[in-house]
Amino acid sequence: MASSSTMDENGSVRSTYQGFESEAAMKETLEKYGSKPRAIISVEGYDTCLPEEDIKSELINHFNSCGEVFNVIVRKDPHTPNLDRRALVILLGDGAEEKALELNGTDIGGWNALVKVEPEEEVDEEAELYESSLADELYNDRRFWFGVTVSGYNTLLPADEVKSALIKHFSSCGKITHVFVSTLDKTTNIYFYQQEGEARALDLDGSDVRGFKIAVTGVATIFSNRPPPSGEFCYGYCDPAHMIEFAGVIHDKVAAFKKQRMSV
Repeated sequence: MASSSTMDENGSVRSTYQGFESEAAMKETLEKYGSKPRAIISVEGYDTCLPEEDIKSELINHFNSCGEVFNVIVRKDPHTPNLDRRALVILLGDGAEEKALELNGTDIGGWNALVKVEPEEEVDEEAELYESSLADELYNDRRFWFGVTVSGYNTLLPADEVKSALIKHFSSCGKITHVFVSTLDKTTNIYFYQQEGEARALDLDGSDVRGFKIAVTGVATIFSNRPPPSGEFCYGYCDPAHMIEFAGVIHDKVAAFKKQRMSV
């Protein structure tokens, strides 16, 4: 469901994928849309050296006329620094598959799309259990218990400079456990080891970073954004931000797990 990411010494992940926290969660949500026909479309032809968020945005805009764009999956190539040559677009709605196939060969931002229907895979219980264990481990990772979202800084700066400037600005709040700069959303999530660090960071709302007035708000964590009781619906709930951020990492680990079993 996502692209893979690599973590540096400060826990910064450069991926900007946003979506479901796991493929299982995506399937569960798809079941809720059981009355809507769905189509999984594979798309090739884009420049794999382009930023992931650019490709994702182009695909959403291009296939939006075919139906409801439920999810877009743009993965990393495990053997190169580039993107995988194939992306997946999940569409909901009557006639979505036929409409998408009509876009085969059409121009998307200077490249011609090769559009095919992707058959749904059979359920792999062993892989799903492995994926569930990865998701549970990530969900409870202490590094992501407390955090804030920062916006309003100079988004023209490279992500590395944004990260460096914000680490310096928030270092007095406490031990920083992870930093995620989203170039797509123009926001940065900063996590702290202690709740006190989060509180101090929130106090920096409206402060100045290199001449820009920043906004500091709470980020969705397992504590600040608890899920509703089973079977109940809750307005305003969303998946913890770090689950969305690392969805691609989990997806690629599961893909590697499946590939390893096939080679045995």
